[in-house]
Amino acid sequence: MNVNRLLPAVVSASVLFVACLFVVPALSQDKLGHNHNDGHDPKQATAKIEAALAELPKTDRSQADAQRYCPVMDTVRLGAMGTPVKAMIEGKPVFLCCEGCQDEAAEKGKETLAKAQKLKRATASLAKLPAADQPLAESQLFCAVAEGSRLGSMGTPVKLMLEGKPVFLCCKGCEASAHAHVQETLAKVEEIKKANAKAAHHDEDKQGQRPVLKK
Repeated sequence: MNVNRLLPAVVSASVLFVACLFVVPALSQDKLGHNHNDGHDPKQATAKIEAALAELPKTDRSQADAQRYCPVMDTVRLGAMGTPVKAMIEGKPVFLCCEGCQDEAAEKGKETLAKAQKLKRATASLAKLPAADQPLAESQLFCAVAEGSRLGSMGTPVKLMLEGKPVFLCCKGCEASAHAHVQETLAKVEEIKKANAKAAHHDEDKQGQRPVLKK
């Protein structure tokens, strides 16, 4: 066996192996160089939000926690786009997800205040659910039957199990319809969750507004 002839082939194979160690992980990234897992880890997202909220003064932090979501981009958690922005509207504090929401919040002053109060009520109502159900309800955010009705806005959400899957409704008045149209209800839940996830993943690009869901 001619060792000198085999040596180039062995070297080439070694180089190829080393290159694969770097190239293969890169294939999991998109054309912009972002890892596909970036921003999709709930634990990382929660840690980011907590860090941003921690930048607020103590009093503001408690008020932001009570509101939880931006009144302009209502599927975006306060803290998801950095330290929440505090706006004073008609002498009352309202927290926004970013500076980009300030103009609209001010222009629609009364509407913004009403939305902030609604968000606070919803947050308080969701907190009454069992601890295990709270993240499930928050991933849905809106009733599976009543179009656009935010969970918690009408009291503690109602939980149903349809074909072994948890479904949350804004009130007991929606139960009959949910049971009568099981597949449609389950499909609506998935549609809402996808819309919410899309909003959350695009929050940094100011694309967090909830798409209109057709019933």
